[in-house]
Amino acid sequence: MNRLKRWIAAAALLLAYSCSQPMTAHDPLSDSADTPKSRMNLQLPTMGGKQFWADWRWREGWRIQENVLTGHHRVLDPKDRRHAWGSWEACLAEFERLAPTVEHNRSRPLVMLLHGMGRSRNALSHMQEALAAQDWDVAAVSYPSTRRSIQQHVIQFESVLNHLEGYDQVSFVTHSLGGVIVRELLAPERAAVDHPNGYWRDHIEAERVVMLAPPNQGSAFAQAVKHWAAYSWIFGETGLALTPQAMATVHVPRIPMLIIAGARGSDGVFNPWLDGPNDGVVRVEETHLEGEAEHLVVDNIHTFLMNDPASVSATIRFLADGSGLVNAQVRITDD
Repeated sequence: MNRLKRWIAAAALLLAYSCSQPMTAHDPLSDSADTPKSRMNLQLPTMGGKQFWADWRWREGWRIQENVLTGHHRVLDPKDRRHAWGSWEACLAEFERLAPTVEHNRSRPLVMLLHGMGRSRNALSHMQEALAAQDWDVAAVSYPSTRRSIQQHVIQFESVLNHLEGYDQVSFVTHSLGGVIVRELLAPERAAVDHPNGYWRDHIEAERVVMLAPPNQGSAFAQAVKHWAAYSWIFGETGLALTPQAMATVHVPRIPMLIIAGARGSDGVFNPWLDGPNDGVVRVEETHLEGEAEHLVVDNIHTFLMNDPASVSATIRFLADGSGLVNAQVRITDD
């Protein structure tokens, strides 16, 4: 027991030391000779960032992450090995030194993947591998979906895009909450916000977006349980922003959109609060959005919809030429 107490005390001291400097994710790298050095580091594998990590930079798979609990940062390579950690300034210096420089624009858009609430970038790993196999460049980005508000997530993704190098086009593939974030990310009023490093849409074109199981009309489930203390504690401010009333104010993008809904459940089979075809979390009718280019329904549930072969095939086809219907496993809704 005494040994365990000593280990806990040592870990607490280490954490306090790592957070001893003020850290923000927006400060530019200082040109002075006093730029802080990163902490002593062993290049060990990490889990890549789950609920408590936010990616603020991405370059060819390299990322700078912020821990939303401690405020410290770290640099990860494409294999999720940590190369540096400590203050924002120190990690940014290491990122600039280690991440490969992109010197020319690519012929195809970068595809950015946004996972859903309570999930991580790993939830879209199958989609990422399938896209990469078709020679797409893919950026799977982590964000602390239950720890910050939708607007805070938007600011984080803007930071990634504002500093994106080597691309003049970007498309998005999203799951659930990720689609809501992209809708806000593409809102025209974002251009009026002060962007000290420039606004990404001034030099990068948003090409297409694929939304998997998005609560575009708001969620009847979120509406039913919004007053539950457990719901607000687990899903935070973001969970409360998914009611029909809140979603009615979210921007509708004016770029080609493919929406894929799941319909394994119906009339309370998986969820007693949902009637009609649904994926256990979102009803099919709640996924529709004005201006959608195509709306497809796949026989799967919310959790696994992004890995369904029909979803993957439709996504690849839509990103390539704007057409999502590819086989009999996918069907267009009747409305």
